[in-house]
Amino acid sequence: MRRIVWVAVGAAGGIIAYRRAQQALADAKERGVVVSAQQVGLSAASAVTSAKALAVSAAQWTPPSAPSPGAAASKVMARSRTTPRPEQGTSQSKESSRGLR
Repeated sequence: MRRIVWVAVGAAGGIIAYRRAQQALADAKERGVVVSAQQVGLSAASAVTSAKALAVSAAQWTPPSAPSPGAAASKVMARSRTTPRPEQGTSQSKESSRGLR
């Protein structure tokens, strides 16, 4: 007997919820919410399309070639050969003559 009562309560609740949902949908149509929802759907579809185009362009992109591991060192060495170096023993600070601390 308890099951029949709960089935009846559930069925009545389902019918009431269905009718209220139908009424809310009818009110939304009158207010133009459906049109707004369609516009949101179209906007989402265009966003997905643009995201796909961005993904395709990103897949075709190739990063610039990286310099070789010793490129920076070779540039420094080339500069040191062309710039004059100060003579040993002249204009050394007191700190450099003592060594590192």
